Amino acid sequence: MTQRGRHRAPGRHARPKNHNVPLRSAIVAGAAVLLTGGITAANSSEQAPPYIDVAALAIDSTVSYNVKQHTISQTVVTEEAEIEFQTSATEDATIAAGTEIVKQAGETGLAEITYQVKLVDGNEVSRTEIAREVTTEPVEAVVIRGTGNPNDIAVALATAEGKTGTKSGNKEYAKLFINQEYGWGDKQFACLETLWFRESNWNHKATNPTSGAYGIPQSLPGRKMAAFGDDWKTNPATQIKWGANYIEDRYDTPCGALDFFYSRNWY
Repeated sequence: MTQRGRHRAPGRHARPKNHNVPLRSAIVAGAAVLLTGGITAANSSEQAPPYIDVAALAIDSTVSYNVKQHTISQTVVTEEAEIEFQTSATEDATIAAGTEIVKQAGETGLAEITYQVKLVDGNEVSRTEIAREVTTEPVEAVVIRGTGNPNDIAVALATAEGKTGTKSGNKEYAKLFINQEYGWGDKQFACLETLWFRESNWNHKATNPTSGAYGIPQSLPGRKMAAFGDDWKTNPATQIKWGANYIEDRYDTPCGALDFFYSRNWY
C-alpha cells in the first residue's frame, strides 16, 4: 500500500530536459580543436554576425575561445612571393679543386599566391594556399666545380680561363698564360697590363668606333683573331692568345710593344 505524503522519483522518461545548455569554451592542449555547427549572437538582443559554418575551422589550441563572444571569419588574400632558383653543378677535372666557376648566374622568380585566411576577432589563425600564378620564371644557376690538381699548370690555366670575362679575370689569365707560354715574368706582364689598359681597358668586347679594332688587344680587323679560335668575339682567352703571339712576332716582348706604343700611339 502506498504511504501518503511520499512520492517516487519520476522515471528517466519523466525527467525534464534542458533545452538551453550553454556552449562551453573549447580548449584542447597541444592540438587544434574543430568547432562544428553554427554561431549566433550571445543573446537575442544583440545583432547576430553572419552565419558561419566552422566545420574544419582550426582555432589556436593554446587559447580558450567562447564562440558566443568571438567573431570567426575568413577572407581571401593574394601576395607576391619569390621563387628560389635551382643550381645545377658539373665536376671538371681540368679545373683546380676548390674552384667553383659560375657559368650562368641564378635569378629568383616571382609568383602571385592566393590564400584562404581564417581569422578570430580579425586576427589570422591559419592560411591555406588555394592558387598560384608564376609571373616571372626563376633562372637556373649553372656552375662548374673543379676536382683537378691545382699544381698542374694545365689545370691552373683552365681554371684561370674559366674566370675570364671580367677585367680582373682577364688579367689573371693573361699573366699566367704569358709566363707559361713565353716565359714572360712580372716585369713583362706590367708592360702588357699598361699596354692593353690603354688599348681596351681589358674589355674583351671593346670596339674602336673609328677604326673598328676589336677586343682586348684591339686586333684590326678583329677577325684576324679567328686564327686562334672561332669564338674570338666572345672569348677573352682566345683574344689574349692571339695578342701575345702578335706581340712576340713584332716586338719580342710586351715592354718592346709598349715602348713602340709610347712613340707612335699604336702598336
